[in-house]
Amino acid sequence: MKKKWIAYGVTGAVGLGLVAGGATAMASAMDLRTTDGTVVPGGAITGKNGSVLDRPVTLSVSDTSVTVVSAVTPTVVTPATPATAPTPATAPTPATSPSPVTPASPATPASPVTPASPVSVASPTTPASPVTPASPVSVASAASN
Repeated sequence: MKKKWIAYGVTGAVGLGLVAGGATAMASAMDLRTTDGTVVPGGAITGKNGSVLDRPVTLSVSDTSVTVVSAVTPTVVTPATPATAPTPATAPTPATSPSPVTPASPATPASPVTPASPVSVASPTTPASPVTPASPVSVASAASN
């Protein structure tokens, strides 16, 4: 029974390898194209607006990967900022009138005096427990074999 499952596993692994190899061969035979159908050599590198970059880029291509080796950084010229007109002065804010005086709170009356608690009556004395009589002596048990 175990040999049967080993054979299934090996057959599955070989089949998976064949499918992966076929997919790799198919992908390497395909061309990359721009939206107008032009074949792009080495793959398309696009800018922010989706167009192919017009500055030179050097790529290192191997069987399994592509690496950017160097890319020329363009010199960006920032236009001068136009001078702005001065902002007009703002009129001063008028002074606010003072808040009205709050009247004083009335005095709180004194709390009434609480009368003293009555004296508690003492509890009666508990009588002593009666003496327990002694237990009778136990009979000796018989000898065992």
